[in-house]
Amino acid sequence: MEARDSRSKIRPLPVDDIDGDAPHRPVEPQPRRWLPLVVIVVGAIAFGVVARGLSPVAQPESAAGTTTTPPPLSAEPEPTTTTEAPPPPPPPLARLLPFANDGLRLVTIGITARPGHWPPDATEPEVSGTISRATHAEYNASGSRVAVQTAVKGGSIVIDESTGGSPIYLREDVSSGHWHPTNPDLFAWTRTTETPSGELATSVFVGDVSTYDGASLEPISGIDFEGGPHFLLGWGDWGFLIADEGQPTGPIFRYTLEGSDPIELDGVFFDVTENGTILMARVEDNGFLPYLVDADGVETELVGLDVGVSDFRITPDGAWVIAVTPQTDRHTSILARTVHSRSTRLSSVNGSARIVDLVRGGQYLVLQEADSGDLVFKDWNTGAEFRLLVESEVTAVFL
Repeated sequence: MEARDSRSKIRPLPVDDIDGDAPHRPVEPQPRRWLPLVVIVVGAIAFGVVARGLSPVAQPESAAGTTTTPPPLSAEPEPTTTTEAPPPPPPPLARLLPFANDGLRLVTIGITARPGHWPPDATEPEVSGTISRATHAEYNASGSRVAVQTAVKGGSIVIDESTGGSPIYLREDVSSGHWHPTNPDLFAWTRTTETPSGELATSVFVGDVSTYDGASLEPISGIDFEGGPHFLLGWGDWGFLIADEGQPTGPIFRYTLEGSDPIELDGVFFDVTENGTILMARVEDNGFLPYLVDADGVETELVGLDVGVSDFRITPDGAWVIAVTPQTDRHTSILARTVHSRSTRLSSVNGSARIVDLVRGGQYLVLQEADSGDLVFKDWNTGAEFRLLVESEVTAVFL
C-alpha cells in the first residue's frame, strides 16, 4: 500500500455542502431580530410607569367591602363662630341679705307702685299688683299689709295684703293715712269735706282692717277739725300729730286721741316713735337744728347734728338720732348721736343717698343711692352694709 502524504491538507467543507451538493454562497450578515422586541418591552414599561403616575391610586378594599371617597377640596375655609358663655345667674336674696330669713317686702314707685315680696331663695321680688299715681307707702307693724297713698280722685288710700289679695280702697278725698305703730290692724286716715256753709272741715278716722267685709272699711272712731285739708303725720296710743294748712311743714299740733289738749310744735317734722317722742328741726341760717319733744312736751336740743344735714331719723327705742347728709364728693355721711349724751357713730355710703326707713328694731338704716339704684342696708353702729340692686325708686320696706 502507498503511504498517505502527511503533508497533505484537509479542506473543511462549507456548511451548505454537508447536506448535499448545493453550490457555495457567501454568508451575508443577518439583521438583529431581538432589537424591536426589546424596544417594545422597554416602551411598554415606561408607558406603564408614566400612566401610573397620572392615574389615581387605587384604595385597598376595607374589611366591609366599602369604598372611601375623599372630600372635595374647598376654595375657602368654612367660617367659625365663637359662642360666649352665658353670664352666671344672679344670687338669691339669702346670699345678698343673709339676715332676711323670711324674705323682704318692698314697694317700688315708677309709673305705678308695685308692692312685692322677695323670698329668700328668689333672685328678684314677686309683684302682687300695681297701683296708679302712687306717692307714698307704709307697712303695718307686722308687715302683713301695705297702705299706698295715691293722687286718684283727689286723694285715696289702697290697703293691700303684702302677698296679694283683695285690696281695700279708701276714697272720697282721703288726704293722708298711717298705721298704728304696734297694732297691725288699726289704720287712721284723714278726709276733708265741705260744710253746708261752704267752709272746709277735716275728720280723722280710725278703722280696723280685720273687720273689712269686702264693701267698705267702717271707722270705729273719729274726731273733727275745722279747716283743711289737714295731714296726719303719725299717731299712736299717745294721740294724733296733725299738720295744719295742708302742709307737713306746719304749723304742727299734737292732740290726744279725743282731739283735745293741742301742743303746737315749731319747725319741720321728721319722725316719731311708738311712745310719742317726736323728732323735729327748726330752720336756721346754716341748716336744721334738730330737737326732740317727749310725751310730756319737754324739748331736748340735739347739739352737733346741725351742720348741713338734710334728713333725720330716730330709732324706735328713742335712744339714737341719725343724721344723713349727701356730700359734694359723691358720698353720703351718716352721723348717729345718742339722745342722752354726745356719744356719736360716724359712717357713710357711696353716692348720693336718701333715707327709706329703719328696720330690724332700728339696727339697719335703709337708704337708696340715686345713681346706682342700690338699696343699702347699713348697720350705722358697726358700719357693715349689704346691697340690693333695685331699678325703681323704693318708698317702703319691711324686714
